[in-house]
Amino acid sequence: MVEFVGLIKVNVVRGTNLAIRDVLTSDPYVILSMGQQTVKTRVIKNNLNPVWNECLMLSIPDDVPPLKVLVYDKDTFKADDFMGEGEIDIQPLLSTARANETWGVVNSMLLGKRVASRESSIVKDSVINLVDGKVKQEITLRLQKVETGELEIELECVPLSQ
Repeated sequence: MVEFVGLIKVNVVRGTNLAIRDVLTSDPYVILSMGQQTVKTRVIKNNLNPVWNECLMLSIPDDVPPLKVLVYDKDTFKADDFMGEGEIDIQPLLSTARANETWGVVNSMLLGKRVASRESSIVKDSVINLVDGKVKQEITLRLQKVETGELEIELECVPLSQ
């Protein structure tokens, strides 16, 4: 039986310069998966720069896998087209959230930072902040295995004790 250590609230904010998979545009949606769990956003019709601003929740298993992100173009009469993928290591966010539970800090403050690099799919530096007692991280992810596209995602770690 899988034990869970918390929840991850993922706000899929927006996509930028996504790949064209239909004639001049695409109908993108995002699938998030962690372990055996999968959730997806709604489809945004005819848009290469969609704004979802959609919050999805996943349970964090004790053996923390990466958060997998897949983007697809919705098609009616054939299989949906692949528009890119990415992975996010949520371990730094989870570790920071666990440490903050011990510290008991409630004031807003910077708790950590992941630096962008050419080897990383993170487009710009990603900071882990404490905001209103919640541990959050903003990430701009460069999609992999595709010619173009980025996703802006906000993560929030929710302990099971809440």
